[in-house]
Amino acid sequence: MKRLVSTPLGIVLISSIGAAGPGDGTWLDLDSEISDLAASLSPTQGGGNFAVLTRSALGYSEDDVATGGGPNVFGFDLNDIDVAFWGGSGGFTYRVGFDLDSGSASLEDAYAQWACGESASVRIGNFKPHVLRSGWIDPEGQLFIDRTVLGSTYDLWDAGAQVFGQTDNLGWSVSAQNGTTGVHSSHLWVLGVWWDIGAGAGIWEGARGGNGELNATLGISITNESGRTAGPSDNTSALLEFNGNYGKFGFGIELADIDKDDGGSVSSDFGIHDVNLEHPIMGDSNPYSVTLSYLVTPDVEVGVRREVWDDSDGDDTNAWTLGANYYRSGNNAKWQAQFTSTDDSSHGDDGAYWQVGLTVGASR
Repeated sequence: MKRLVSTPLGIVLISSIGAAGPGDGTWLDLDSEISDLAASLSPTQGGGNFAVLTRSALGYSEDDVATGGGPNVFGFDLNDIDVAFWGGSGGFTYRVGFDLDSGSASLEDAYAQWACGESASVRIGNFKPHVLRSGWIDPEGQLFIDRTVLGSTYDLWDAGAQVFGQTDNLGWSVSAQNGTTGVHSSHLWVLGVWWDIGAGAGIWEGARGGNGELNATLGISITNESGRTAGPSDNTSALLEFNGNYGKFGFGIELADIDKDDGGSVSSDFGIHDVNLEHPIMGDSNPYSVTLSYLVTPDVEVGVRREVWDDSDGDDTNAWTLGANYYRSGNNAKWQAQFTSTDDSSHGDDGAYWQVGLTVGASR
């Protein structure tokens, strides 16, 4: 779980806000400085490349959903402090990435890759499984500060091998990773197939980049990890998604059929500090999410998201999320605001939390 911070990053943000008096132009200067910083943190060009991404947020909640009945939560979180390096040699490419938000380096991507013919590639090392777009999309491409609950559950890295490719509108991926049991005999297998309509959903969520045509991607993923639990088990789950944009509107739909011995929990950068959802994705459930967004101007986008998932008692837990983005340099420099309200039909952890965040930089 992330920690509240009082680091120089938080101090700089607070001092910048405090110094920006109304009507004196300081806010415009701050926006300009953020845009310049985003440009300096963008990927380099040439043989050896690197990128830096920072995502920080101020969060608040006085409800049981985040505090468990304890003191109010009000402070800064480091959602992502990512550094990545990549390059290539002899027909091979590599990528190595770390997340530093906990104060120490946590390995994320660490793989080598090569082309296998004209329409397929092979990857071996540490990588994310290609399960849901809301899980594997780069953090700066998220419409909201938080991923969906389903996407956050698959926001993870593991060692393994993957073969993937795309021919015209049809894309596919097959991977095997160590999974829950580590290096033992059973593994996490993932099969993904997707079909692009128009230009496809793109590399970020929301309506940015849309035109007068439908640009979308329809995908299905099948996951299997038979050795996840002891003895005979049913761990084959299916997940369906449809994401894209049309004109100034963006959309995303996720629907999962989670097998009775399958399941998972959200990643550590979900929500605010000490967020107490206590509602992981349970076995024998059908969680789903629906997202809509509207691009008010080229620099302002608003969105709403509805999520429903099951808890251990078979009752539904649901959440509403409202968000707004102010783009200063596309997704590489943007302010984000998010409000999330949850309703738990069995545990009574109802409540809400809000966040205001700043994203600067890029993952690749």
